[in-house]
Amino acid sequence: MFYEYNRFSSQVAYGNYDSAYHTGEKLMTYPGVTAYSKWFYPKFAEVIINVVGDTSKGISPAQISDRFLTFRNHDPQNTLSYLVQEAFILDKYYDMPFEKIYPLYKSALELKGGVDDVILQRISEKASRADLKDSNTILNILDIYTYLLEKYPNTGKWGEMISDLAGSEAGLIKLRQKLLALKPESLSNIWALSSLYIEKENYKEAQPLLRRLTFEVPGEIKYWKAYTFCSEKLKDDENSLIGYLSLIKLDSTVKEYYFNVGVLFEKKDNYQAAVKYFKKASEVGNGWGRALFYEGLVYENSARSCGKLEFDDKCVYQLAYERYLNALGYDPSMTELQKQIEEIEKYLPEQADFASKGYKSGDKVKPGGNCYNWIEIELTVQ
Repeated sequence: MFYEYNRFSSQVAYGNYDSAYHTGEKLMTYPGVTAYSKWFYPKFAEVIINVVGDTSKGISPAQISDRFLTFRNHDPQNTLSYLVQEAFILDKYYDMPFEKIYPLYKSALELKGGVDDVILQRISEKASRADLKDSNTILNILDIYTYLLEKYPNTGKWGEMISDLAGSEAGLIKLRQKLLALKPESLSNIWALSSLYIEKENYKEAQPLLRRLTFEVPGEIKYWKAYTFCSEKLKDDENSLIGYLSLIKLDSTVKEYYFNVGVLFEKKDNYQAAVKYFKKASEVGNGWGRALFYEGLVYENSARSCGKLEFDDKCVYQLAYERYLNALGYDPSMTELQKQIEEIEKYLPEQADFASKGYKSGDKVKPGGNCYNWIEIELTVQ
């Protein structure tokens, strides 16, 4: 047997796979060949891969499976390679059905800890050509497609395969719900189901799933964007505010985040916070006219709700007026502002109003009273 093994090794080394196959088959009949398992079996697997396409050898699928089972039993440290090699051979050269191939790849995948992109893609390609019937297998394939779609978002075929697997949008929702029930810890599946709910405008179902994602991965901005979007659609101001404040922490360069926080605070009658965020929106936007306009609206609305058109009220109107002028200066296309400006001009303080309070040109005036104690800025007497 030692002579046969040396001859086999030499044949493999020189790429003489036809001869090596016959020698290897002879060696397989020797009981003592197991003593050479860690050297012989990997080489014989290599030989089989190189000769299996030659139909003259007459190698059957059953022989392939028998050989690779022997390899795994006597050389367990290379089990992963043998599983993948057997699956590859049976798929490529014998076009065995998915049900025969999948268990091999699945076992290999488990040895890899559940993640191996090459194996996953081979499973997916095979599944895409199969008529799957078993519900558990369908869910496993959906799980694989979901992983690949998230990892390779620019490869459109995974999304197409998911659609084909489900058959319909309603079918896909049911599959995703079942998959999430089986794997509740899978963030990929939570994201996939919540995204599907958003597509169907089912924001009520999507929101709690997205909230969980933001808890699990607080630094993932796409989760916060989707969560905030759903909260806005549901008119859930509290959670919209939480969302936008979190988005600001993750990306402080987006003027719209500050602007929307300002709108939400204004709705809560928190004028001080609203002004703060409208100012920041304008700053981030390098003089964003819309944010300046809304800052002015806060002052105007405050004056209208609090005032009796006394001196302090007129001063607050002046603050609004100045912001409107600034907004129009930054963005002349906001022609609707001109009407707003004209409407409040009649409420502005005149020189006589300032003089009656002892103010002269250049003095700083800060509106007072309980209604305006939130205002932090001053206006300058002209």
